[in-house]
Amino acid sequence: MSIWWYFATVILSVGVLFMLLNCINLLRGMLKFKEKAVVMNLSALLLYLIAIIAGCALAVFNSGFRVPWILMTVILLLSIVCLAVPVTPQGIVSAGPLGCKLLPREEYSYEYANDKMGECLLIFRQGAEKPAKFHLGIKNTSAVKILADWYGKHGYENPLTK
Repeated sequence: MSIWWYFATVILSVGVLFMLLNCINLLRGMLKFKEKAVVMNLSALLLYLIAIIAGCALAVFNSGFRVPWILMTVILLLSIVCLAVPVTPQGIVSAGPLGCKLLPREEYSYEYANDKMGECLLIFRQGAEKPAKFHLGIKNTSAVKILADWYGKHGYENPLTK
């Protein structure tokens, strides 16, 4: 077995640690707020699921050193948790390996649109050229209510509350 497999194992172990810290901080950030809604990107979720299936297949059917493939699959599983974006009346919860923070809603605007995967929520951040797209959880009653409050602060009306 090559030294590169051991090197890959160490690097992937550090990746698992960072993803675990990221997930813990995201869950801690979500628990700080009583009123929240979670939205997710459908296309990213599907890509992660395909990668997890490939990682499981490599871990099971590979006759060599399996630990890196198992660690990669664990990182991908933890990444699915991190795809969740908690939206609160105060803003959006953002987490990283070193902690979580609240990004204030004054920095964001949003709109509903249609794309290839159906109806989606586009969240625009000030200074960013491309919006973040979300497909899952956008019609949840708590998400609609929270976003309606965001609209009310800017003098707009939420199309889903009509």
